[in-house]
Amino acid sequence: MSGIRRSDAWSGLAALPPGLRFLLATSFFMPLASFMVLPFLAILLHERLGMAMGFVGLLLGLTTILQFSGALGGSLVAERLGLKRTMLLGLIVRTCGFGLFAAGLSMPKLAVAAVLLAAFGDALYSPANKAYLVGEVPERHRPVLLSVNNSALNTGMALGTLISGVLIARFPFVVFTLVTLMFGVTTVLHLLILPRDARRAAVGRGGGSRGDWARALMAAPAVVTLLTAYVYWYFQNYLGVFVTDAYPAFLFSLALVLNSVLIVVGQPLAATWIGRTRYTTAAAVGFPSLTLGFLAFIQGSVAFILLGTVLVSVGEGVMFLKNELEALRALPHRPTLAIGSQRLALGVGSFASGLVGGQLYSASQSAGQTENFWLYAAGQGLVATCLAALLAARGLKGPLAVAADGEASGHPQPSTHTAPRPNARPRA
Repeated sequence: MSGIRRSDAWSGLAALPPGLRFLLATSFFMPLASFMVLPFLAILLHERLGMAMGFVGLLLGLTTILQFSGALGGSLVAERLGLKRTMLLGLIVRTCGFGLFAAGLSMPKLAVAAVLLAAFGDALYSPANKAYLVGEVPERHRPVLLSVNNSALNTGMALGTLISGVLIARFPFVVFTLVTLMFGVTTVLHLLILPRDARRAAVGRGGGSRGDWARALMAAPAVVTLLTAYVYWYFQNYLGVFVTDAYPAFLFSLALVLNSVLIVVGQPLAATWIGRTRYTTAAAVGFPSLTLGFLAFIQGSVAFILLGTVLVSVGEGVMFLKNELEALRALPHRPTLAIGSQRLALGVGSFASGLVGGQLYSASQSAGQTENFWLYAAGQGLVATCLAALLAARGLKGPLAVAADGEASGHPQPSTHTAPRPNARPRA
């Protein structure tokens, strides 16, 4: 894509068919609806339904694992049923989940089932949705398309939380009923607007081969995504606790708004560069930015907290988009599997970050030096920088992946050889 100008990449979006324009619109509308509920689940489950916080935390952890790791299963369902049918199935399940919550606002068992259903529906919908988007445009237009999709999603999340913040505590039934209706209408629109799903999701020759699975789960994009999520979620999980120890909560809110604005506006503007640059270059920009952001937090002043947020946002914007593009490039004939593996890596990385980060923050807090937490985080970010650069440079074609490639093609390959990827772009 090195010869594609930014104007050419953006102009491709103007000619999108109605179905893709509709899906981009739902990338805003659906997070708007779901985030009128999701950020407030812990409060509702604990304060309204009287669930113990230990159980609430366990339930929310299970939903995260189901939502992210379950997307790998969702990608396989999409390959069997087709993209449109799987999206419809996921939407029906999510609609039922939110409707069940509206019916069970005073019944804890129904609420638990509702939370799990909503997460399961998303695990089905997300891989099929993104595979449908990228499968209908040339590869050169993917960076801009995915970045616009991400921006729409982040904007919907932010506005949904803002709108519901003044309503859900007083009128939870009204909010859940409204969200259920919004998802119901979206389901009907998917049925009517998207073209008939006459074919299954594309699967490469010898679909289901060990080579595909090795490229999905063991190649560089999956492992680097896991590292990205692990490092990034230190910011997401622990900056609020760190900031509110010394400053009003407004500063943390300001940092989150700054982060959202930079991703929503900045990632689409940088999408063409992210798409055409080498994976190693992206890693050399993204991971050091995350690490420098953590080092800025150590200073503890308002200016350095905001500077650190800017640096983390740069790393986040570059790496998450680049990882997704490389995963799709590695499996051009199985986009749902590529996206499902990315979601799985995100889930594993964020879970590990929460697990390790909680222990590190507790140790720093016990020592009365919480700023040391960011020093530990930066050290891990430095290690991740080196690992990501190495993996991106080598493509992580390890023994199992290479053996699988040779098995799929019928020709054993030496471990030092990296098989050319279909549709891979030439390296500058």
